[in-house]
Amino acid sequence: MNYEGDVESLAKRQARTVDLVAELSACVAPPRTYMGCNEVLAVLARPGGRLLELGSLPLGDLGHRLVALRYFIANREAWLRHFAWEKALQRRGLDAREAIEALRDRVREAERRWAEETSDGTAGGSLGALADSIEAAAAEGAEDLGVLVRLHHAPGLAAAWRDRMREEAASWSDEQRRAADLVYLATYDLKTLPATTVTAGALRYVIVADKGEMGTRAVREAIALGATPVALFNETDDAKALPVRLAKEAGGFAVGLAGTFKETYGDPVKITARVKEAYAKRFGDDADEALARSALYPGYGPLAESTVAIQTFRRAGIVFIGPTQDAVELAGDKRTFRALAERADPTAVTPGIIIGATEATSIVNAILEGHRRGDFQLPGRVKAANGGGGRGQVVVRELAGIEAAVNTVLSQIDANGWDPGVMFEQNIPETTHLEVQIVRDRYGNARHFGMRDCTEQRSSQKIQEEAPPALLRDDPALQARCCRIALEIADAVGYVGACTVELMYKDGAVYLLEMNTRIQVEHPVSEQAHRIRRGTELEPLNLVQLQLAVASGKALDFSQEDIVATHVAREFRINAESWWGHLKDRRDGGRGLFVPNAGIFDAISIPDGEKLREGFDGRIEELDVRFDTGFGVGDTLLNKDPTFGKLIVSVKPAAGHEDERYELLRLASIEVLKQTQIEGRQLMPTGKVIPKSTFATNLSAHVQIMDTEMLRDHGLAKADGRHVNWVVAMLRETTPSD
Repeated sequence: MNYEGDVESLAKRQARTVDLVAELSACVAPPRTYMGCNEVLAVLARPGGRLLELGSLPLGDLGHRLVALRYFIANREAWLRHFAWEKALQRRGLDAREAIEALRDRVREAERRWAEETSDGTAGGSLGALADSIEAAAAEGAEDLGVLVRLHHAPGLAAAWRDRMREEAASWSDEQRRAADLVYLATYDLKTLPATTVTAGALRYVIVADKGEMGTRAVREAIALGATPVALFNETDDAKALPVRLAKEAGGFAVGLAGTFKETYGDPVKITARVKEAYAKRFGDDADEALARSALYPGYGPLAESTVAIQTFRRAGIVFIGPTQDAVELAGDKRTFRALAERADPTAVTPGIIIGATEATSIVNAILEGHRRGDFQLPGRVKAANGGGGRGQVVVRELAGIEAAVNTVLSQIDANGWDPGVMFEQNIPETTHLEVQIVRDRYGNARHFGMRDCTEQRSSQKIQEEAPPALLRDDPALQARCCRIALEIADAVGYVGACTVELMYKDGAVYLLEMNTRIQVEHPVSEQAHRIRRGTELEPLNLVQLQLAVASGKALDFSQEDIVATHVAREFRINAESWWGHLKDRRDGGRGLFVPNAGIFDAISIPDGEKLREGFDGRIEELDVRFDTGFGVGDTLLNKDPTFGKLIVSVKPAAGHEDERYELLRLASIEVLKQTQIEGRQLMPTGKVIPKSTFATNLSAHVQIMDTEMLRDHGLAKADGRHVNWVVAMLRETTPSD
């Protein structure tokens, strides 16, 4: 036997395999998605073809062909050499070998001409002229692919055009939106997912996939925009809910879903099917066109940060008002966020470790090893990488408790359907909770809207929020640093939409926690505290309208300097719940627990801010009272979620009283809370009214909190002992346990 020849043959085969793997690995594709050769070639071979992974691209058939051409230019040699693409196309009924090979030859010819050029060119000329060239190149049978080849092989040129779009997009007219779509699709990074926006800014239908006060707000904002609201609702609980009523009154319609809350508001597959059924029934042959001019608004419901939901809607051709899947995977994962934060500012993270393992024993061993190395001290927290709202984390006070904590967190990950993964961080006790509000458009314009203080909490849930934070009023440098880091992280992940970066603060140090890849419950307090300067006028800040504008492909049309903090504001989450001092809270073993209630609303009355202002002897120039709720008189609130409204009080002090602004806000808030009337009757779990019952809310608890020396000192100076657990501690001290 010729062993030497066999060895030589084996070595050659191995070398060819290595070369093949390297060549295929160099193919361009977004992360964790499949951008296949056969799918791209099918789009290029058949008019009207769609990239299944990118179903929600703007510009319809043209947008799909343009992006398919870009992937073909990037990957064609490896694809055509190593894939059985001819038979795959034949199975689809396409005999396109000659057409595909001719397209390859045209690309090669364009590359030859590009190689002979002495310069890659500059981002000169008009946006419209470039868009015309791109559209001509993307047309079926186009001979000259030069512009697309040049943009692909000259990444600096593509980046220059992206920079121009970022700088100029705010001034574009509605007629230029289509050109913007073309240039955006021709220049975005193919290694990422494109932002999902409706074609040419023509958002006509807003599908509202949240309930309660956020669902109501979204319906109203759609109406204000001139769009038609489409309200999703649970057929058992919400058929007559306020968002549904408002949508129908405005000429919109509602789409019912059967099942539990999770099966309706949280099931993207079911939602997609029901929406398409409803559109087919309402619009007939025009259903696809209507859906292409629709966008789904998740609010802060279960769809908002779900990568599965974002992927499902994208593939189904439904524009998602929010970030792309890859951005959520990057920023929504606490492990990745921590790595990004460390790069932006290594001193702004909590001592801890990121754990790659997903199996309990391996996680426990990683934590024990980290502790032995001195990476952190106990107590600490085992945290689900994708948890939120205080869920998915357990405090560990000693090494013996690590295994139980890990198993608890893993069970919560499984129960909530979160992506697997955990981390461990040292517990920094008695911190205050701060956050930065951000909006970023698809062109890369990112703006922050100051900071919020969300320290007043109970059961790891925020109940009051303040903007801007009185805590940092004398430390503008720290505020600027926090906002800068937040913007850098949003840019690093290519975020599109509204998001929040959360952090802890203690003794002058900040520790970044996570990015919430959605709008948050407390966003109205930032709206009430800020205005946008338009020439000589100050325009109210509306973050939901900005979300809708970004989903329309529009750019943020104001600078960071145009965002002005004019008021101090405080938000109160109004819950149907009562404080029971004798109940044991299983989370920490202490006595005292808020218990949710269900009920029917019989009266809702909010005081007039202007009248209240008169009682402050000219010290307040403006006093605004805003109440966001998803319920009206006669509506029924179930005890599945006690929060039914948000009461926001904002104060602009009169000249000469600026130093009193937070104390004036505190005093005004107490008066607003005392004069707010919410009355009703409690319900049994069966829905039966409890005779002679009173519908309990947390209004009195809010008054009690605001009337403490802690918040008085907070408004006048820096309050000692104020941290995220102080509210519960105060209530336990002041409430009898029996």
